Formats: sequence, C-alpha cells, structure tokens
Amino acid sequence: MLNVVRSHETRISRPVVQKSEQERILLRVFKMLEHAGIEYCVPHGYEDFSTPITSDVDCIISSSASESELRTLFHRNRKSIGADLVRCRNTYFVLASRGEDGAHSFIALDFTRNYDVNDLPLYSGRELLQTRRSEHVYVPARDVEFGAYLARCVAKHALSEDRGRKLSILYHRSPAQCVEQVVRFWSGANAELIVASAESGDWTPVRENLSSIHAELRRKVIGRHPVRFVATKILAMARRIKRVLTPDGMSVAFLGPDGAGKSSVIEALPSKLDSVFPRAKELGFAPGLLSFTRRGHQSTSEPHGLKPRSPLISLVRVAYWMSYYVLSWVALRFTLARSTLVLYDRHFVDILVDQKRYRYGGPLWLLRLAWRCIPKPDLIILLDAPAEVLQARKQEVPMEVSARQRQAYLALVQTLPNGRIVDASQIPEHVANSIVEIIVRHISQRAPL
Repeated sequence: MLNVVRSHETRISRPVVQKSEQERILLRVFKMLEHAGIEYCVPHGYEDFSTPITSDVDCIISSSASESELRTLFHRNRKSIGADLVRCRNTYFVLASRGEDGAHSFIALDFTRNYDVNDLPLYSGRELLQTRRSEHVYVPARDVEFGAYLARCVAKHALSEDRGRKLSILYHRSPAQCVEQVVRFWSGANAELIVASAESGDWTPVRENLSSIHAELRRKVIGRHPVRFVATKILAMARRIKRVLTPDGMSVAFLGPDGAGKSSVIEALPSKLDSVFPRAKELGFAPGLLSFTRRGHQSTSEPHGLKPRSPLISLVRVAYWMSYYVLSWVALRFTLARSTLVLYDRHFVDILVDQKRYRYGGPLWLLRLAWRCIPKPDLIILLDAPAEVLQARKQEVPMEVSARQRQAYLALVQTLPNGRIVDASQIPEHVANSIVEIIVRHISQRAPL
C-alpha cells in the first residue's frame, strides 16, 4: 500500500507577460481548431508559450480530423493566423511568419490522435480530450498531465533535474490522483520509489533505477495494448519508407567569389531553420583522390597559384567526380529523409566557373556534360557582390579576377531553374534572412494543399 501525503493545492498566480508573436499565432491556431469543431489538448509545455518556442508543440486532436482537413484549414486561415504553412509531413506542420525586420519565426506543431512516445501506447487521445481543462489553452486534467509527462520522461530515458522539479509541482497539486497514475504503469518497489521522489522532489533514486523502471513501463503498456503497439510500429515503418522515397530535407549549394560570405551564411542558417530542419550537415566539393590516403594535401591559401593538371589527369578526375556525386546520392537521400538541411560550401557546379581553383586542364564541354549527369541540389544560391566589396573582405585573387568571376557566376546561375541570387553586400543578418526567405518559399511549394 502506498502512503500518500495529501497537501492543499496552492494557486500560483501567473505573472502578466506580454504575448510573443509565436504565442499569438498559437492561440489563433487553437481558436481555428475550436471553430472547426476539432477538439485539441496540449499535454505539456504550455507554460512556456510566452517565451521563445524552440521545440515542437505536441497537440492531441480528435480522431475525426484528417490530415487533408488540417492542411486545408491552415491554408484557408493563413491570414487570420498570421503565418503560412511551409511544411507538412503527415500530421507534423510547420508555420512561418516574418517580422518587420525580415527575420522569420517558426512554430512546429506535432498533431497526434493518441499519446504515444517512442511507439509506446501510453494514453489514448480520447482520455486526454475527455478530461481536458482550460488553462488559456486546453490541457489535460492535472493527474493525467502528471502521468503522461512522467511516462514520457521514462520512455525517453530523459529525467533531468528540471523535469523532476516540474513533475513534483504537478504531483503536489493532486497527490492522490497522481498516485493512481503511477500505479497504472508501475507496481511494488518501482511505484513506491516514484511516489517518494515526487513527494520529496529528489528524483535521483528514480534516475539510478531508470532502466528497470523503463522496462516495467514497456511491459505494462505493450501487454495492455498489443494490437495498438504493433499497428504503431507498422505505421512508423511505412512512414520511414515514404520519407526515403520522398525526402523532406533540402540540399542547398552556395556559389560566389572569395569574399562573398559563404562560410558565414552556412554557419548562421542551421540555427535560423532548426524548427524546419532539426538537423544540418555541411558538405563541400568532392574530396581529392589522395585525401582518402591522407596524402597529397596542399594549401589552398592561394587557390589559383598552382598550374592546371594535364588533360589526361583532368579526364580521370572528371570521371572520379561524376562517380563520387552519383554514388554519394544514395547516402545523401537517406540524410535528406531525416529532415536534414544539407549545405554545400562549393559544389561541382562551382567548377563550371572557376576551373583554375580545381586545377582543371581539360575541355569545358566535358565539365558541362558531367554536370548534366550529376544529381542536382534542390537550390543553388549565388551570393553576389561588387568586386570592390569582395576585395575589401578577402584578397585571395586580384580585383580583375573577382570581377570576371562575378560576371561568370551571374551568367551561370541565371540559366539554372533552381538558381537564386542574393545581394551579399548587405549586412550578414540581412543576407541570412534573405536566404531563409528563399528556402521557406521553396519548401512551402512542396506543402500539398
């Protein structure tokens, strides 16, 4: 028998905080759902809506709401919401708004019909929706919120001190009912350990026994809902296959003369787009053949200082470059299937303008033929700036070379259907914002109506 220390609930007054634009958009989304007759419930994290939202917002919705209905609602109500739907994958939606300063803010909404974590069927959506209460948004009953959050932390092996403090706060608001949620998933020593930690606020004993506690949770929920567990596994596998066939990541290649700011942009973009692409990876031009043996590395501080290779060696290198980009396409596809933003600091397309940097001594038509055969990035962005600006930033090549390269890059990108040009003479923040806008516009075109 578990002993419960009952305590009176204390109401903590919420300080009056001015709503952020993200919170205003979220509240409009929830209002839209209510008007459409779609019940919703935010199981956790709703206390942080007034601060910058940096993670997905999980939201349980009624099973009657289809994915196509949600997409249609977002498109029809984009003006009243104040944000555009820029990405949707199953019931995962990303909204984007743009401030007066040109900076974008994103909100990722993960709609689910049941409360499953790591494919474990913890709570049914019906249970959360039937017991929901209003706390400026609809949230679960206090004991259900405690139980769901506790099970989530255990299922994810993520019980930090901050999460432990939050669990204890939730527990003390409704101790007796929270104990019922504990014994729903655990019994015996594990249940007593969890209740004692919730009472004391010290979750160290639970963390030290997290493996056995996780194992019991897994046995209980799978034994209770075996069909739902198997169905969830099959659905997850089908979605993984679909993501490989139609990846929702994006590859972007950056072009521009030395001094255009490619490295700075690539460094800034992942943090600006982390709500859209949770992962980012930087790639470059195909590595040299000798790099695989860790020999033959030469300094590139003077990229045009070395003589071109012979036509025969250049022919061999073109064959290698083609093989590299074609074969690496398979690995790239799996990377993109994980919603990764792949950023190229120089791609093969760069050699069509700057053969001297790569010491290419063969015919230009061969490079153009190779480019036609190589898989293309989703976007090719030229960072363009006057030669004077480029020289002021970096002087690796003479002024006349910078001017000539600039014109050649412009001529090339203007012929590419996926080519875009950005004014790189702006301050770095504006350059990054302009590129984010290009990427957002591109991915929004992939969001089906």
